[in-house]
Amino acid sequence: MIIRAIPDENARRQALEAGDIHGYDLVAPADVGPLQEAGFEVPTRDVFNVLYLAYHQENEALADLEVREALSHAVNRQRIVDTILPEGGEVASQFHPDTLDGWSPDVREFEYDPELAAEMLADAGQEDLTLEFCYPTEVTRPYMPAPKDIFDVISEDLQEAGVTVEAKSYEWAEYINQTDSGNCPLYLLGWTGDYNDAYNFIGTWFSTPNNAWGMDDEELFDKMEEVSTNPDADERVAGYQELNEMVMEVLPGLPISSSPPSIAFSGDVNPPNVSPLTQENFAEASWK
Repeated sequence: MIIRAIPDENARRQALEAGDIHGYDLVAPADVGPLQEAGFEVPTRDVFNVLYLAYHQENEALADLEVREALSHAVNRQRIVDTILPEGGEVASQFHPDTLDGWSPDVREFEYDPELAAEMLADAGQEDLTLEFCYPTEVTRPYMPAPKDIFDVISEDLQEAGVTVEAKSYEWAEYINQTDSGNCPLYLLGWTGDYNDAYNFIGTWFSTPNNAWGMDDEELFDKMEEVSTNPDADERVAGYQELNEMVMEVLPGLPISSSPPSIAFSGDVNPPNVSPLTQENFAEASWK
């Protein structure tokens, strides 16, 4: 088995079509149907991820909850699901997918309303708000199949609400360095779960202070510690539901979507069973 890195998604598809490779991961949503029609195997994983727009609270404007609320009303998440994500994608209401215990039906919702967003920004004294918005290049992720396209949609939405967007892009390794260091006021990132527990999502982000969010909420951190160490499974699930509600009140970012990533193989390959964790066992693959 030979594994190659091909950063460009079009180049990956073309390599498969030319017979240079027998498979590739993270198929662009628009390519799934055409590849299947051409005789390629394109199995799709179950949804187990979340994409979000982060608000770094060390930025003076984003430290204001009303500004974060306004930006959340400015983003048309359904448009992203409908025009960019693969079939089966859905708007995310909180920071982990609804397939996971601890998801709450009672979190605070933010409906798309650009006029309300503009009014809220004016009320907060930020009608001329300018924000640097970072996005990654030369990469696709299970939760983010087309980073530039998603960035473009959100940028248009923010500008419609009166926000001036300053675009900043980085290749993936540097992008993670910049976001982890707190150098991006707005940025796109996400998570694919490693195991079936809510802590793997919200605990990863909101259990301790960290530079990626620029937030310090001791009440939230203490509650996360209390819930995650509770040995009673039912009480722990109820606690995670409450935590998801708390997070959406604090609003460190806006959950955007969850989506099912696809993987493609040539027609002469029997694919392995696909994993929602993107942890396939390639020993299961075989030649037809």
